[in-house]
Amino acid sequence: MKKYRMLILIMMILSLIGCSTHQPKDPDAYGDLIDNDEDIYYRAIEANHFTESQQLKERLLESVAIELKDVENHTIGMLREEEKIASFVENLFTYKVEEDYASNKQGQVVGPINFYFGDNEDIFGLMNNEYIYIEGYYFFITNTKSQELQTFFKTNTAPAPVAGE
Repeated sequence: MKKYRMLILIMMILSLIGCSTHQPKDPDAYGDLIDNDEDIYYRAIEANHFTESQQLKERLLESVAIELKDVENHTIGMLREEEKIASFVENLFTYKVEEDYASNKQGQVVGPINFYFGDNEDIFGLMNNEYIYIEGYYFFITNTKSQELQTFFKTNTAPAPVAGE
């Protein structure tokens, strides 16, 4: 009986010793993996960089849904119909478009505006009562236009998808 206990004790000790390598973790040993992850990350950022607003417009017209949320991340409304998406994007590009926003006053934030695509490379922006910011471009709007857009999203809310369809 003592032999079995001793044998089990030795096996446990050997298994514990075998599990620890007593080698300090070397971050350089994982350098290849980190470099690859960073390369992938930067490529994803570059994929959504638009050098001209026309490129952004073309990409936004390809969206399958546009969602406007409030500051508490509750959905105000979502557009899913192709005609309504096209109408919204076309109207968006009738506003004054700039790459810089030089103002000391901070407008009131409405919430995030999200553009969803079939390829899962979604675009996220921000709607303010003075502008809509998307991918480095500011689309300047008035407070009245901001209210109209919020109403447009509220009245054109897409129904929730039914499971299994």
